[in-house]
Amino acid sequence: MTGMSRRTFLSLSTAVAAGAAATSLTGCGSAAKKSGEAASAKVKLPAYVPFTKIKPDLPPNAKGLSAGFLSYPKELVRSVAKTPGDGSKITMLTEIWTQPPTPKDSNAYWKKVDEELGVDLTAILGTDPGYEQKFSAVIAGGDLPDLLWIPPNQGIQHIAELLEAKCADITKYVSGDAVKTYPNLAAMSPAHWKTAVVNGKIWGAPVPYPAFGQVYAGNPKVWGKADGLQCSSTEEFLDKCKEVTGGKTWALEPIYVNAVSVLCQSFGAPNKWRQNKDGSLTWFQETDEYTEALAFVLKLKQAGVFYPGNPKMADAYIKMAQGAIGATVHANPYNARNEIRVQDPELASEIMIPFAAGGNKPNHHYHLGTIGYTAVKKGDEKRVRMLLRVLDYLAAPFGSKEREFLEYGTEGEDFTYDKNGFPTRTKQGKQEVEGLYSGLQTATTSPFALIASSFPGDERAQDVKDVYAAEQKLIETAVRNPTVGHYSDAYTQHYGRMSTEATDLVNDIVSGRKKIGEWKPFWAEWKNKGLEQMAREFQKSIEQSA
Repeated sequence: MTGMSRRTFLSLSTAVAAGAAATSLTGCGSAAKKSGEAASAKVKLPAYVPFTKIKPDLPPNAKGLSAGFLSYPKELVRSVAKTPGDGSKITMLTEIWTQPPTPKDSNAYWKKVDEELGVDLTAILGTDPGYEQKFSAVIAGGDLPDLLWIPPNQGIQHIAELLEAKCADITKYVSGDAVKTYPNLAAMSPAHWKTAVVNGKIWGAPVPYPAFGQVYAGNPKVWGKADGLQCSSTEEFLDKCKEVTGGKTWALEPIYVNAVSVLCQSFGAPNKWRQNKDGSLTWFQETDEYTEALAFVLKLKQAGVFYPGNPKMADAYIKMAQGAIGATVHANPYNARNEIRVQDPELASEIMIPFAAGGNKPNHHYHLGTIGYTAVKKGDEKRVRMLLRVLDYLAAPFGSKEREFLEYGTEGEDFTYDKNGFPTRTKQGKQEVEGLYSGLQTATTSPFALIASSFPGDERAQDVKDVYAAEQKLIETAVRNPTVGHYSDAYTQHYGRMSTEATDLVNDIVSGRKKIGEWKPFWAEWKNKGLEQMAREFQKSIEQSA
C-alpha cells in the first residue's frame, strides 16, 4: 500500500479481528450476533495458487518473508484473460490516502479504468480521518454500494449484522478450488483470507498488507555517534538514547503508546493475545511483560530522551529526517525505510531488531497481513461473479500489464520510464491517477512485495535488500496473533473504547499525571467491562475450529 497516513497505518496495524467497535450501524438485523464467534473459521478457505509468471530476485516464504524485486520487468505479462465487467454501472465505497483525483468528467485515466474494467465506475472516496463517518452515512442512506471496503479498525460496529443483512456470502464462489476462476484472488494466501471470514463465511476480497508489524526506524546520522541503533539490552538502549540526546536532538518521538508497543516485543509480550496452556486467552496489555515495557518507557521519559512534543504529533517523520528526532515508530519494516526516504531521498533509515529485556526472550509481532476486505452487495449470481471479476482485476500482481496500468496509467500521458526503467508519474498522472489508484488499491490489491520502484531516491535496489534482510532477522522470533480469523461480538462492541482509554492512561502515566500502579487495576476493571467476554468468545471460536 502507498500513501496511507501515519495515524491510520499504525491504528490499522493494531487491529485483531473482523470488525471493530464504536460507531453503530442502523438498519441491520441482530440475528448474526448470536452465533458469530461459534461459526467463525469453520469455512474451507480458498485454494492458494501463487502468481509465478514473474520471478522475484529475493524469494518469499510461507512464514511471511516478502518477495523482493530489484528491477522493473522488461516484459510485462497479462494476468486477466478478458474484460471483467458487463458494461453496467457499479459503485464503490473506498478510502484514499492522498489528495482526491481530478473528477471523472475531466479525468482521462478514470475513463480508461472504466474501459479496462468494462463498467461505469462511481467511486465514493472517503478520507482519513473521516472514513467511519462516511461509511455510516452511506449505510444509513439505504443504498448500499456494489463494493464496500470494510477496514479492520476504524470505529465501525455491528459489521456481522451488516454483512448478513446486505452483503453477498461469496463462500461458494471462492472456497477451495472455486477461487481458481479468479486467478489473481487465488494468489492470496490462507492468512489473507482468514481476515475476511465472519460467521463461518467469506465476505469479500482481502486487502493484502505486509506481514510484519511495528518497528523503530533510526536516523543513522543521529545514531552514528552511539554505534548505531541496534542494542542487546535495555541498559544499552537507555545509554544510547542518552548519548544521542542533546542540543536540538532527542532520541525518540513522543508517541508513547507506540514506544511501548514496539519495546514490549523486547520483553516478550504476546501479539495482542496470549493463548495459555488451558486454552484461555490473556490480552497483551494486562501481562507482566507489557507492564515492564511501560515501566521502561517511563524510565526513558524521566531520562529526557523523548522529543518534547505532543503524543499525537503528526510531523515526527519530518523531524526525524531533519535530525531533531533520532527514531520513529513505523507500521512495518518497509514503511520504516520508505517513509523516511519520502522525507529525505538520501537518508537510509536503520531498522531496529528487538533485543532481550527483563530476562525474557524477545519476539516480533506479525501484522494481520491485510487491512480489511471489500465486501460485495447482495445480488444474483451473475452480478456477484461480475463484481468478483472486477476485484480480480484490481488484485493484478506486480509484473502484469494490469498492475502497471492501475498504478501508473498510460505511458507518455500519465507516466514515463526513468533512466533505470522505473515508471514515474507525470504531472497529469499525479493529478488524475494517484488519488483514484489509492482508492482502487484500498479496495484490494496483490500480495505485498518489496519492489524497488516503490522507493524514492537512487538506492532503490539496496532498499529492497536492506528491508528484506531486516525481515529475515525479525522472522526468527515473529509470533502471530492467535485470534486472527476468529470472531468476537464483545470485541466489536468494546474494543474501540477500551483501546482509547488504555492509550490515554499510557500517556498519563508516562507524562507523570498518573502512577504506574494504576495500570493493573485498570485492566482488572476492564475484565468486567467486556475484556473477559472477548477472551471467552475468541477462545470458543478457536476451540470450535480446531
